[in-house]
Amino acid sequence: MKVLLLDKNHPLITEQLSAKGWVLEEDYQSSYDQVLEKIHLYDGMIIRSRIPIDKNFLQYAKNLKFIARVGAGMENIDTTTARALGIALINSPEGKPRCP
Repeated sequence: MKVLLLDKNHPLITEQLSAKGWVLEEDYQSSYDQVLEKIHLYDGMIIRSRIPIDKNFLQYAKNLKFIARVGAGMENIDTTTARALGIALINSPEGKPRCP
């Protein structure tokens, strides 16, 4: 599983996913347009709120299987389009991941 991390998060996330053999790539600087150019390369994405995950963004995310949001709200994600594209949505409102 190849996952893009767009925001800094607790190091435990990267430690545990790396231990499972997932390939994690951190990108805390790229603009929305720069991320669009490469999002098709990833199976998953872990975010907070730096980049809006709108319908346009999701059209470029051809291989995305999940979006994990560190935090409670999903207002920065076009959840309707993501679900229509079969992308799982995960958030962690109380530090425990859950699928809304």
